[in-house]
Amino acid sequence: MVLKKMPEFNIRPDTTAYNLVIRSLCEKGDMDMAKQLMGEMGLIDLYPDMITYVSMIKGFCDVGRLEEAYALFPVMSVHGCYPNVVAYSALLDGVCRCGIIEKAFELLAEMEKEGEGCRPNVITYTSVIQSFCEQGRAKDALSVLELMEVRGCAPNRVTASAWINGVCMNGQLQDIKKVEEAEKTFRMALSSGMKLDSLACSMMIREICSEKRVLDGFCLYEEVEKTGCLSSIDIDIYSILLAGLCQKSHSAEAARLARSMVEKRIPLRTPYVEKVVEHLKNFGGKELVAELVSMIKINKISTSI
Repeated sequence: MVLKKMPEFNIRPDTTAYNLVIRSLCEKGDMDMAKQLMGEMGLIDLYPDMITYVSMIKGFCDVGRLEEAYALFPVMSVHGCYPNVVAYSALLDGVCRCGIIEKAFELLAEMEKEGEGCRPNVITYTSVIQSFCEQGRAKDALSVLELMEVRGCAPNRVTASAWINGVCMNGQLQDIKKVEEAEKTFRMALSSGMKLDSLACSMMIREICSEKRVLDGFCLYEEVEKTGCLSSIDIDIYSILLAGLCQKSHSAEAARLARSMVEKRIPLRTPYVEKVVEHLKNFGGKELVAELVSMIKINKISTSI
């Protein structure tokens, strides 16, 4: 091992050298050797620092040895390393990935109690929300979002997108409350000037349309458009919205959206053509229909080449 060879070249290993090797071992999952090396540091008058402890905490969490990760916290202060938000967040990440929900909330409360230096920040909360959503625990993710509000920690665009994407992608919007909360978060993010990612925008509009609230979906679409987030939005959303507006006889809004699609050269999807064309013709938008149909034909030709 490198550390054993260093004295042969009259080089005394320091804490930085030990940290590099310990972090490498932790990343490989060799926690027994990492633990042994950390213990050896004291034999040559070296002491683990915050970098050492965070590496060890992450390493133990990665291999599911949470009890040993917890055990490092009371030891840290002996060496003048008082747990901070980085150390707590590393442990919290491991707890969340193991699905120990109750313990995660206990840790968040403990961090808050410890005060400055340990208090959860937006990155901490977002990480927990992402983890809960990935495990299909939308309700718990929502609880964390509500906790952020209580603690006065404003979510950022990543937080909002993580929550919306998580609950929508995993099919967790099965009750009215979740839909309302997701929409509330989305609108709050927009009103705060956040630019949410295109996936979150697409999914939120799609969910609203699936509830037969197509006019609300269109209004949200227009709000999103003002923020400039539509550049990479799922183009299927345009067809879903347009077909829904036509079906509900919201003719003025349908015509406005159709014109926007023409201007942006977004073709109408084949399954929706018949209903949309029929409605727009009856509404008197023959020129608009002609342009939509023309784009469909051009799109078919380009995709067949």
